[in-house]
Order: sequence, then C-alpha cells, then structure tokens
Amino acid sequence: MGNKLLLTILTPEKAVLTDKPVDFVAIPAYGGEMGVLPGHASTVVQLQEGVLRYKDAQKREIFAVLNGFAEVHKNKVLVLAEAAELAAELNEERACQAFQKAKETLARRSADLGLDEASAALRRAVVRLKVAEFRRKHR
Repeated sequence: MGNKLLLTILTPEKAVLTDKPVDFVAIPAYGGEMGVLPGHASTVVQLQEGVLRYKDAQKREIFAVLNGFAEVHKNKVLVLAEAAELAAELNEERACQAFQKAKETLARRSADLGLDEASAALRRAVVRLKVAEFRRKHR
C-alpha cells in the first residue's frame, strides 16, 4: 500500500467513496488544480466547484464536486464536499435544464428571486456540464 493513496469522498448526505486505493488524485482547489501522488506533504486546501479525478491501475474516474475542503495526510486524501457526483451518474440533460433555469433567474435580477441560490445553482450546473464534457472526451 506504500505506493497508493487512500481516497475518501464524503458529503453531508453520504460516503461517496471510502478508502479507495488510487495512484493519483487531482483536486479542484482554490488557486488551481492540485495533483496528489503518494508521499505528498500534509496539507489542507479549500475546494472550489470543479472536477475531481483519480487514477488507479485499472481506470480513471471523475466526479463533480462542489465546495468544501480536502486534507492530505500520510497517503490519505479526505475530501469533504457539499456535494459530489460520479460522472457516470450525471444526467447531462438535467444539468443543461438547470443551467438554463439559473441563467434566466439571474437575468431577472430581482431581490426576491434568491439570487444567491440561483448563482449557486448556476455554478453547480456548470460543473456538471464540465464533467459531462470531460467524460465524453476521455472515453
């Protein structure tokens, strides 16, 4: 296990992934993507909405993650995200619809329409669309 990382992804709703042995993890950290290999220095980073991906000997997987934190310590990567969705489970059509709805809400610019919520929904939809595009390109 010395040449592997153990990846765990948790959200408030569920454990998305638990102690998955992987060779590499790319985390969407504020300030840019952060790559993690075995032996990485201990650190805590803030997540931004984006694509989290990992690679193991058999496959690559990608997730849409929304905000939170990631901790790297002793070849363990713990991701605590508001939400995380496996690319294969994303519904691209629903993401497109959510994107359009959030854009329309923001365009109305009325204080009673929940602009913060619409802005967050727009960011989530953009991440889901990025993940869907990434999945199409890397099949």
